[in-house]
Amino acid sequence: MMHKNNSERDINRKNSGATSRRKVDLSVWIADLTYTQQTIAADVIPNAIGGIATFTETQIELPEPIRLFKFPEKLIEALEESGPPDVIGFSNYIWNFSLSYAFAEAVKRKSPETVIVFGGPNYPVDVDEQMELLQKIPMVDFYIIKEGELAFARLLESLDEHSSDVEAVKRSRIPSVQAISKDGSAQFADSIERIRDLTEIPSPYAGGRLDEFFDGLLLPIIQTNRGCPFSCTFCVEGVGYYNKVYKNSGEKIFSELDYIGKKMAEGRKEGGRNDLFIADSNFGMYPEDIDTCKELARTRKKYQWPEYINVATGKNKKERVLEASQLIDGALRLSGSVQSLDKQVLENIKRTNISADGLMELALDANRVGANSYSEIILGLPGDSKATHHRTVQVVMDAGFTNILLFQLMLLPGTDMNTKISKEKFGMVSKYRVLPRCYGNFELFGEPIVAAEIGEICVASDTLSFEDYVDCRKFHLIVTIFYNDGIFGTLLKLLRQLGLSVYRWMELISEALVNGDLSAFYESFTEATRDELWERREDLVKFVHGPDVIDSYIKGDLGNNLLFIYKTLAITQHGPQLAELAQSTFLHYLRESKVDSEDAVAFTKDAQTYHLHRMTNLFEFRDKDVIAKMRFNVKAYEDDPDPGPLSAYQFEKPETVHFVLEDSQKELVERYLGIYGDSIVGIGRILSKVHVQKLFRHPIFDQTQLTRKSEHHYRISGLQH
Repeated sequence: MMHKNNSERDINRKNSGATSRRKVDLSVWIADLTYTQQTIAADVIPNAIGGIATFTETQIELPEPIRLFKFPEKLIEALEESGPPDVIGFSNYIWNFSLSYAFAEAVKRKSPETVIVFGGPNYPVDVDEQMELLQKIPMVDFYIIKEGELAFARLLESLDEHSSDVEAVKRSRIPSVQAISKDGSAQFADSIERIRDLTEIPSPYAGGRLDEFFDGLLLPIIQTNRGCPFSCTFCVEGVGYYNKVYKNSGEKIFSELDYIGKKMAEGRKEGGRNDLFIADSNFGMYPEDIDTCKELARTRKKYQWPEYINVATGKNKKERVLEASQLIDGALRLSGSVQSLDKQVLENIKRTNISADGLMELALDANRVGANSYSEIILGLPGDSKATHHRTVQVVMDAGFTNILLFQLMLLPGTDMNTKISKEKFGMVSKYRVLPRCYGNFELFGEPIVAAEIGEICVASDTLSFEDYVDCRKFHLIVTIFYNDGIFGTLLKLLRQLGLSVYRWMELISEALVNGDLSAFYESFTEATRDELWERREDLVKFVHGPDVIDSYIKGDLGNNLLFIYKTLAITQHGPQLAELAQSTFLHYLRESKVDSEDAVAFTKDAQTYHLHRMTNLFEFRDKDVIAKMRFNVKAYEDDPDPGPLSAYQFEKPETVHFVLEDSQKELVERYLGIYGDSIVGIGRILSKVHVQKLFRHPIFDQTQLTRKSEHHYRISGLQH
């Protein structure tokens, strides 16, 4: 149980505003490691450990500032140059646990007296499972659960009080700090009280503590609030500890944004990236988020940053979320992450307090104002089946979300879903795979370090067979290629204008692919989907530690994000076949629906040409001429918010159209190729990071007049580039 004197001391210190700090004679490092050898796997600036450092230094006085590390190579250099510190902390996420522990083992072998501390959400919620994990990682002296700032500071105080006697510190049972004594007994205390005013954590950005990480390769990440009011069982923040939302002050957020904007503008001149990650679970749902967006609008004007924002927008309060998006002019995509629309599934995952209807309306409103939107759907949730999964995809697709992100169900430690009770209740069957990009070979103190992160995936349950799981993943590829990012956007728009289901077109493509020219490509994806899964974790661990296996992962022969890789292959290597398949199935659908007018057929063929040429030579041969003859101004139709009859977009005679990349697009591509590389893996990362529409070539028309065969008036000026 929590020691009363510890909790009272914490509360009294916070309430008194005391500034006196205990002197603690310890050297302290914290590492938030990521893999780097194929590409940077977790490519955010380590703001979380920066906050732990700045907060700790308000509580205790150390002989020197806490050192922070992100890249394994930098940590290796520091360890070999100066030797291990007195205390070293490691973050633990699903994407870096094995890497962090491999370094912890090497440090402990070299310096047994160094205290190893782990913390992070990749940790079980069940006490027995916590005990089991700690017994498997004996090099870890202490594990900090839940929020880490206050607990880490208290741990360092206790180490100083007990002259670094680790066993004595364990027996003192610091709140939120877990450990196992030498006799095998658990030294577990209650969770520490959360920090209610996040402004108590000094900004590591504004204080300059993160300057070294503005290297053009990492993107800044901020958190305006912490916590989530929802209880989704697949999410770490779904547990009760995080259900109250606590916030940073506007003053702190604005100072951070201004500081980051200056640094990013400097880095962009050298070819660095220009985006932002907001870590909030429901950005845009609270009144303060509107103020943040106004400040972001200011930094966009002052620093031309951020040009893209990665964020999960709020699950309720759609009007406010929409306003937030409009304030920053499409720099963020609106998320309507339904996960499932089946009533029983939603009940099973404790998601009934989220308005599915509101999320659907968000897509419609986003389309009206031209905002980019996406929805997330997870395959394999408790109670999910092939039929219910497809119904969810159909509803979301026909609602008009511009992107549908389709995920496998990862059974994450620290979630209610990843417990023995949940798995048994729903008959969940899991398999294991190596996480994309999360593998590497290193050397420390003359010893090799081989690491790969392994994730547990639910591939079947009492309502979903494994073969149905595979079939759903095959359909995911169709949606990813033919629906997402508007690769064939005008055809999607025409279907909606005709009152036809977009989902039905995806079905026709899926059926045609079975025996079509792309069947080998499609079957390769299916085979890879099966081959990436292992029955037993221990067998996969043994495999990845085999000779040269990690090198195969790094080269891209194994362990890729299959949807990203196959989408990249489709765009870069199979463009003509994709366009032909899109056209043939679309025309089939028109005939099936008895709307195959002469104009519709002719327009479909031009639309296929238009989209094929827009995606031609984006990453190589960018200056090569891309030219086509077209009968319709497809661009005018695409941009028209209220399209009229197709005849209104027909040229008087076929026109030559040049498809060009603007200088700003070339600069953007060059910048991202410099960050991620020009391999299939690197280009896949680019396509996942940017709004793909921004990369597509622009059409330039020789003619400027449309034949108007109806009363529909379209102002062509403003469409010419």
